[in-house]
Amino acid sequence: MKKKMLYVAAAAVVLSGCSGSKDYTPAAGASGKDIFAQACIGCHPSISETELTTFWEISADNATTAYVTDKITQGSLRMPSFPNIKGAELEAIAAFVLKHNKSK
Repeated sequence: MKKKMLYVAAAAVVLSGCSGSKDYTPAAGASGKDIFAQACIGCHPSISETELTTFWEISADNATTAYVTDKITQGSLRMPSFPNIKGAELEAIAAFVLKHNKSK
C-alpha cells in the first residue's frame, strides 16, 4: 500500500509540473525546433535538442495540424496550454511535432 501511495504522489508531482498554462511567447519567426527547445524540453527531458528523430506518438486520426495546434493552445490533463504561441510560430511548432511523430 505504501508503495502504491508513493507512485501516486510521484505521478502527481510530475503532472503538476507540466500542467496548467505557460506564459512563454516565442520570438517572431522562431522555428519549430527553437520553440520546442525553449518551451517543451522541460516536460520532455529525454529528448535533447540534437536528437531530433521521433519523440511521441499521435494517432493517425489526430496527426493533423488542427489537433496539434489545439493541444498546444488549449493544453490537456498532462499538457500545459501555451496561449501565447500564435500565428506562424504556432504553425511552425505544429509542423515540427508532426514531422517527429512516431506514427507517421
